[in-house]
Amino acid sequence: MAVTFDGVYRRSADLVTRQVLGETLVVPIRGELADLQRIFALNPVAQFIWSQLDGTKDLVAVRDGVVARFAVEPAQAEVDIVEFVAQLSEMSLITEVQAP
Repeated sequence: MAVTFDGVYRRSADLVTRQVLGETLVVPIRGELADLQRIFALNPVAQFIWSQLDGTKDLVAVRDGVVARFAVEPAQAEVDIVEFVAQLSEMSLITEVQAP
């Protein structure tokens, strides 16, 4: 699926997120995702983006939050966010929320 920057994305309900020793882990808990080989560790920027994918914010708002919180230019934040969201989508960890 192509990532659209005005798209709104939501984390899969088949995942849990845990803080372990200062690291954020995303753990699949059901279905085909429930495989211990597929535990994902997120760095601070990825963790922030992950936390924003709540089904209400578009990627423009996520970018603005990344720029405000981390030392990154908006253009670079956009590239990084689109790449990360595309990876999450390919792994079925998120889905795009359809407009009403």
